[in-house]
Amino acid sequence: MKQVLHNRRKGLTALGSLAFATLASCGPVATHSGVAQPVAMPSDPATVRVANALVQADRAARSGDNAALTSPLATISALGAHPLDTAAQSTLALWQAKAPPDTAPPLRGRTLGPGYRHGTLKAGGDLQIEQTFLSGQKASIVLSSPDAAQLRLQVIDGASQAVCQHTAARPSCEWVPMFTQRHLIHVINPSRRKARFYLVVD
Repeated sequence: MKQVLHNRRKGLTALGSLAFATLASCGPVATHSGVAQPVAMPSDPATVRVANALVQADRAARSGDNAALTSPLATISALGAHPLDTAAQSTLALWQAKAPPDTAPPLRGRTLGPGYRHGTLKAGGDLQIEQTFLSGQKASIVLSSPDAAQLRLQVIDGASQAVCQHTAARPSCEWVPMFTQRHLIHVINPSRRKARFYLVVD
């Protein structure tokens, strides 16, 4: 009888360890139940590739290395990423004009794909953006800065509940909304210097 109880305890311990490891593999998601379903963070989602490409293109353009614009612009086009504001649209047009003419990617990509915004935040500044996400469809947001600044990303759902909050050089958030509703995306620059950023939403 003692041996049976000992085996049961070992089994429960193993199951608990497995459950903890599974939960630990998930990224920052909703901190309350009934609002969002956590999803495992993929190693290289489209939003991350777009965020990386935007930073690469930004640095290439600023350094005058026009040939280096080809690869990140091709990635942005292939993933169907599109500007969400006039600042991002103007920046993309400038990059495309500087890229070598024989290898410049086409101006259009897929109909659907990640959208992105470009902006600058002063020291301690913040920006709030509203975006609708659909029920049952994975939502993904990645924030990147070519200045390598530490930025804070906060996402609040339609019920004023936090979906995620993350401060890093490239903070990100992935979740599956329970309901179709507008979310508030809050971008904050907690540093003492201004920082340029690219916000990618899918």
